[in-house]
Amino acid sequence: DDFAGLAGEATVTPIPMSALHGDNVTVPSDRTPWFKGQSLLDFLETVDVERQHAAAPFRMPVQLVLRPDQEFRGYAGQIASGTIRPGDSITAWPSGWTSKVARIVTWDGDLELAHAPMSVTLVLEDELDISRGDLLSVGPIQVHRRFSANVVWMDERPLDPGRVYLVKHNTRMATAEVDRPLALNEIGTLTVTASQPFVFDPYTENRTTGSFVLIDPATHFTAGAGMILRPLRDETGVGVGSAAERLALTARAAATDAEAIEAVRRLLEEVLV
Repeated sequence: DDFAGLAGEATVTPIPMSALHGDNVTVPSDRTPWFKGQSLLDFLETVDVERQHAAAPFRMPVQLVLRPDQEFRGYAGQIASGTIRPGDSITAWPSGWTSKVARIVTWDGDLELAHAPMSVTLVLEDELDISRGDLLSVGPIQVHRRFSANVVWMDERPLDPGRVYLVKHNTRMATAEVDRPLALNEIGTLTVTASQPFVFDPYTENRTTGSFVLIDPATHFTAGAGMILRPLRDETGVGVGSAAERLALTARAAATDAEAIEAVRRLLEEVLV
């Protein structure tokens, strides 16, 4: 009752537990025969957490472009936030091209309304050059190469500002550099400079478009997780440098010659495209 008074409108579910003996942590405990509720694990696996997806502006990272024939061109993905209807104006980023939604296609047929977190295919009135990694949105959004972020580092090998890392943001993958080191389990505010523009919202406004992971290009280990705070001005002379510098840094960061060749090949493909 006391916690309920402090929590305001939040729902309070009391679960008596003892971590020492594991009482009601994963399975109901014989030590509390008077408690008829779920264990903590059961509760966490079944609780319905209400998220305010629908109230936020529409965002959908493009996962796949569907072209079964010359007459159909659809953009498939999971809606990160907001709602969409046929006839709504929509913008594709980072190109900035605009169009209107002609159809919302699903396996069960066309819809008149779609919302987060549904997975749908959008057909637009215009044939735009949209590919995996782009983002469809309604309303203003940030498009920048440099941004400030809180990063949690999870790799035993420290975060090295002298190395080039892979950044996975929604369905887009790019290389990036950071401005300061972090050790294992350390959390810090960093400046991230990507090789190409990222389309995002601050994490406080949208957890999906505002989060990313850092990947070690040599080991492919997911080394860090980040939450974007705000965009930063792309200053001349600050960032990932020339293509030659990025290739050299990528090669030096690899653990073996084979990994260096593969990392350079991927970076060359990204630069040329």
